[in-house]
Amino acid sequence: MQKIRYEKDTKISEATAVVLGNFDGVHNGHRVLIKKLISRAKQLRVKSCIVTFEPHTREVIEKCCVVRLTTTDEKALLFEKLGVDICVIIPFDEEFAKISKSEFQHKILQEQLGCIEFISGENQHYGSKKNENFQKNPHSACGKNDFTDAVISLYGENNVVVSSTQIRKLLLKAQVDEAVNLLGHPYLIMGTRIRGERVGTAIGYPTLNFTSPSVMEKIVPPSGVYVAEVSFGGHSLKGCLYYGACPTFGNRELHLEFFSLEKITLEPAIGGECALWLHRFIRHDKKFDSREELVEQISADVEIIKRYFFKE
Repeated sequence: MQKIRYEKDTKISEATAVVLGNFDGVHNGHRVLIKKLISRAKQLRVKSCIVTFEPHTREVIEKCCVVRLTTTDEKALLFEKLGVDICVIIPFDEEFAKISKSEFQHKILQEQLGCIEFISGENQHYGSKKNENFQKNPHSACGKNDFTDAVISLYGENNVVVSSTQIRKLLLKAQVDEAVNLLGHPYLIMGTRIRGERVGTAIGYPTLNFTSPSVMEKIVPPSGVYVAEVSFGGHSLKGCLYYGACPTFGNRELHLEFFSLEKITLEPAIGGECALWLHRFIRHDKKFDSREELVEQISADVEIIKRYFFKE
């Protein structure tokens, strides 16, 4: 997938079909729109293109802090896994927010991004006036026949409306199973590999250590143990993910540790970025009275996670 950071001279030379939005979480509702985009792009024999924003548009328009489900890099990875051809990231600020419907549609979508078809969800708005959505006079802004738009309903499985706000609440309550059902994929956290203190190795459970995101920027479920996978460079491992500060050993900074259930033939490089995929919450973090008590609990956690992945 081609990733483009939008600038005033950005120009896509090929024709595109486009969808637009924050796509926080890239959940089942978003995926309906994205799958429609990819299908139409193939029918039209053009490139599928997602236009998204950094930061979240609400942070600029409503002057509020949005703790997101997905960072821009995480969204790009999820888009790529769905088969999108191009992701355009628009730096969103007060100046950009003032752009009119006509200018956005005519100059940016058509002239710069090569858009010949725009696909939107019901009640999706764009342009500096909130009532300027794609369902109102869809062709009036450009006055051309080479630009059309399609409006579709955004429902997840079983006609359930999905919202990012709903998923955030579930994750903060450690209801990962329910959140994953609405997302349509395991919850993604990108982490940078760091050197650990080799405590896991000493107790018989060697781990890969990763940085954790700021809880002010991204939703992170409660400290504890999770069923998870880690992927990097085309490789994937199933295992047990711990998120916390190691209270049994006197506390560290919040971080992520991954114990693999599979033999590791290739490790991610120190400083390399990896994708951590959370499937299910197992238990909350706690301080154990002894190392032996901790090891016994880890052993029980691992057995639960083995049954999840391998149905033993």
